[in-house]
Amino acid sequence: MKTYDIRLCPEVRLSGRFDRSKPGFEMFWSGAQARALVTGSELKVEIEAGYTQRRHYLSFEVDGLRAQTFAPLEGRHWYTVFLGMDPGKTHDVRIIKETQPFFDESRVCLLRLRTDGNFMPLPPAKRRIEFIGDSITAGEGGRGPVGFSEWLPMIFCSSDNYTRLAADALNAEYQTVASSGAGVIAAWNNEPRTVPAIYERLYGTCSDQVYDFGFQPTDAVIALGTNDNNALGQPPWTDPATGRTYKLTDTPGDMARLTEGAAEFIRLVHRKNPGARVTWLCFFPEGSVHDALSLAASQARSEGIDVLFDVPVDLNRLPRGGMGSRWHPGIVTHRAIARRLVSLLRRADRP
Repeated sequence: MKTYDIRLCPEVRLSGRFDRSKPGFEMFWSGAQARALVTGSELKVEIEAGYTQRRHYLSFEVDGLRAQTFAPLEGRHWYTVFLGMDPGKTHDVRIIKETQPFFDESRVCLLRLRTDGNFMPLPPAKRRIEFIGDSITAGEGGRGPVGFSEWLPMIFCSSDNYTRLAADALNAEYQTVASSGAGVIAAWNNEPRTVPAIYERLYGTCSDQVYDFGFQPTDAVIALGTNDNNALGQPPWTDPATGRTYKLTDTPGDMARLTEGAAEFIRLVHRKNPGARVTWLCFFPEGSVHDALSLAASQARSEGIDVLFDVPVDLNRLPRGGMGSRWHPGIVTHRAIARRLVSLLRRADRP
């Protein structure tokens, strides 16, 4: 058995934003993963985890089979990824973070790998995709039953949502920046909690540390606006610290603010990733929010930015069996979103 520092094993592909100046691979954003081709009969991974109330969940996948999904114990421990495998074969292994960040509450970090085999080079990915969004992109509710409504870590399933499914179909390396409830200019409850406000930060609201944008995707997929749309039907939100109230309304003035906020975010994503095509996914085919977002894409396109805009599914008319937990899309819907996105990107690739 040989033990390897996960950061010093070049054959292991680490995907997801993390601080490269610190030891180990901290899995912060949903969908963060370590992937490797490894021979041998046994593979273990050392994981360090800490939490208060919300524990992160990870999945081990071996040759496409989900071997287990679990919440790591607090502290530093070794976990068996596989045991008793054919040592003469090469196994495709993924360690995937299922949950979104629970800001300032918990952490999980991969430290070392141990095996009686060897690591083999992974074939290069054909493209790189960054997915930017809210709870749908983070995988909330995707794997759970329709009747389950509690907001708990175990309802997240980033390995089964459209981000991973589309990336696999396109042979792409990918990463996500997604936060449940957040919007373009308003969260679901009218709180001014937005994804554009955290996009440039490595760890979102956990710190002011700036992300270096070293990933440089070929495609940046933004799936935002659902929570802004939800905010229209919610009462005003009052800031407990200042007493100021916030309310997004279905008026020309507020929709103009939404258009400008979305257009400015497209510009920001383009500035930080100048080689990326931007795709905005909207999950409702009509209405004032849809129109405001579509207009933002058109404005950015008129400025010379390569932007696609599409409605892959209508959240009000999900396919049969398409609902998951907490009124979120289930696996059936995520598959539909992925198929539509893959088709859209492939068509756009053609000269």
